[in-house]
Amino acid sequence: MVFFSIIKPIALTLSKEFVSAIILLVTLSLFIFSLLQFAPGEELLQLSSNHTQNIENPQLQTKRGNSSMSLITDYFQWLANCLTGNFGISSNNGLPVWDQSLAYIKNSCLLIFLSLFLAISISIPLSIFKVTNKYTYFEKPLSILINLFSVLPLFWVAYLFIYLSGSWFNHFPIYLTDQDINWQHILLPILLLAIGSGVVVEMLTHLSAELKRTLAQEYILYARAKGASVAIHALKEGIIFPLLTLLSNRIAYLFSATIIVEQVFNWPGIGRLLWQAAQDRDMPLLMGAVLLTALIIRTVHFFSRSLYILLNPRASHE
Repeated sequence: MVFFSIIKPIALTLSKEFVSAIILLVTLSLFIFSLLQFAPGEELLQLSSNHTQNIENPQLQTKRGNSSMSLITDYFQWLANCLTGNFGISSNNGLPVWDQSLAYIKNSCLLIFLSLFLAISISIPLSIFKVTNKYTYFEKPLSILINLFSVLPLFWVAYLFIYLSGSWFNHFPIYLTDQDINWQHILLPILLLAIGSGVVVEMLTHLSAELKRTLAQEYILYARAKGASVAIHALKEGIIFPLLTLLSNRIAYLFSATIIVEQVFNWPGIGRLLWQAAQDRDMPLLMGAVLLTALIIRTVHFFSRSLYILLNPRASHE
């Protein structure tokens, strides 16, 4: 009975998170679908398997444009196709939307998660040094430099990184389509997303504040007065819990920041794919890429929230 009394609120909270994620994805897809349908210009969405043939045939195109089928019917038809794994065909190159989006989003996730790992590796030690007043000659200038880069425009910092890389190391980290991806192409984009986007600064500010608040708690002071170790409690309350919340909140921002980074470095990611699809008015590809990006963001949020509740069951009652 005790076990079920503990598991029940956790399972209930996670179920609510899952249902809210489904509702959000459906609402977002309906909004984007409606926006693209009412956008001016040529036929915007053709999500059937014979899309390329329809585009080449203006009579079929006109027939569809004059169809009395309602927006809701079109949407649910598209949604039913998506549930079967059919996200449509790109109007630009005739390739399946799902295959293209999946291939590009893998490269974006590589940038984002490596940049998050770098941001965590920098912010946690600096937070501890800041709270314990143990800044050295190395940590203080590094903190100032990170704060400086975080207030500069992201695209300007990107071009600065490319200029410095070319002038100092005679290397231009621009990805070419006939090259294999290696650390030379990925290093500067990772640094830019971690430092230039302000993720490190936000983590440093939030973690140091939470760690300072945790160390000032009465049970921590009492344990320290008795000579007991408080490292585990301080790590969990002051680092892990706020870090899970930060990761859940910043993942969406990093996906939007990749649009700029991938354009500058010619990186084959989902941000560049969205930009190109918008320019080409490839609405099936644009719709699929947006939906897949939202799905990744909500999945990360769900797992971070799940881990937070499992580590801190009290959060299920909040």
